[in-house]
Amino acid sequence: MQNKILQTIAVLLFLIPLSCTSYIKPIHTKPVSGAENITRKLILQNETMEVNFYGDYIFDRVDKNFIFFTNKDISGILANLELKPSSQVLFTYTRSSIYNNMLGFYYHGKTLQDIKNNVSGKTPEKEMQGGLLYTYQYKSFYIMDWYKQEEKGVVRFISVNNSAKQSVDKFRLENTNLFFEINSFWK
Repeated sequence: MQNKILQTIAVLLFLIPLSCTSYIKPIHTKPVSGAENITRKLILQNETMEVNFYGDYIFDRVDKNFIFFTNKDISGILANLELKPSSQVLFTYTRSSIYNNMLGFYYHGKTLQDIKNNVSGKTPEKEMQGGLLYTYQYKSFYIMDWYKQEEKGVVRFISVNNSAKQSVDKFRLENTNLFFEINSFWK
């Protein structure tokens, strides 16, 4: 009997950290001065990556009034790729409820080919030098999943649409401008 209780406690202790994962949290990113837009330096284990954002994105605090998904939703979105991220490198949003919430994850030691081989049942909407773009529906959300090859791994940007307040076309336009216009060096 005592052995059963110890086994049950061991299983619960193992599961507690998994169920308490929070993706909705400020992630330390360093501001880069002198840029036209907000430029942030993401920390990717042994390297960094600079990303441009528009001036209304918030990085240093969380206001749940502007976050329209749950940790469980992000766990479900992450499960579309059969690889586990090494770390979370970004969480950002705007005060306008029509714009997207965005997260970033890093897959150390992985390549874009690893990503293509491990994405569950999807083909990229767009393939370009150094990147893959997937778009899909998850529950009531429209998702843009952008994978960018870096020297030592792959960065994954997940952009989540507030479908109740923003059309898919406007969401796609926002992300096209964010990913490929103000970060034109990614093309």
